[in-house]
Amino acid sequence: MRYEPGNWGDILKGEWLCQWLEWKLSGGGRQLRYQDPFCGWPEYPVTESTRRRVLNSPARRYAGYLGLSSASLVARHARSLGLQLESHLSDRETALDLKPCDLLLFDPYDFFERWLEWNDLLLEASHDRDIVVYLYNKSPRGVSQFRQYQALRERWKGRPLVLGRVPADSVLPRAWHEVWLVGPSAAQAGLVGPLRETSLQLHRHISEPGVFEG
Repeated sequence: MRYEPGNWGDILKGEWLCQWLEWKLSGGGRQLRYQDPFCGWPEYPVTESTRRRVLNSPARRYAGYLGLSSASLVARHARSLGLQLESHLSDRETALDLKPCDLLLFDPYDFFERWLEWNDLLLEASHDRDIVVYLYNKSPRGVSQFRQYQALRERWKGRPLVLGRVPADSVLPRAWHEVWLVGPSAAQAGLVGPLRETSLQLHRHISEPGVFEG
């Protein structure tokens, strides 16, 4: 069966992408160049349990695009805002050909294990574009995973970076879903504030049911 969208990482990532597009529009921009080198299928099947989870969450933007890939979500939300979108899409795990763009989504399947292959490329690219990175952070699983995560974060020290983090599970979070925004806009309060609030709302929604039982 093909991948089913709608996990908490997809939700957080989708909300952030929509908010970035809205922030872009608020600054007067109408032209947008977008690249997604790991774009996958345009659309995926969704189970009823996933649909209920998303509709019951505070993710109002993402709920309107449930079942779509990130590239399809960006295209549709940009169109709804009146943005003119130029997309560079591919689906590869080999050498990357980064195009000049305003927004790069970097969401390979296994960034946590393979970040050394790509990190210097992202560090360089983040000088002149915004990059949204999805990371399935496995650091809660043990010392070696935690050290790997520490090494990754050390490479970004001193660079503009904001991240949202939500647990993969409300009762036994053996991993975290993380979405990073790196690049020039990571220092813009008008964008960072809404991203922070979205992350907090989702974190509370996921975590609070497991806080107390009686």
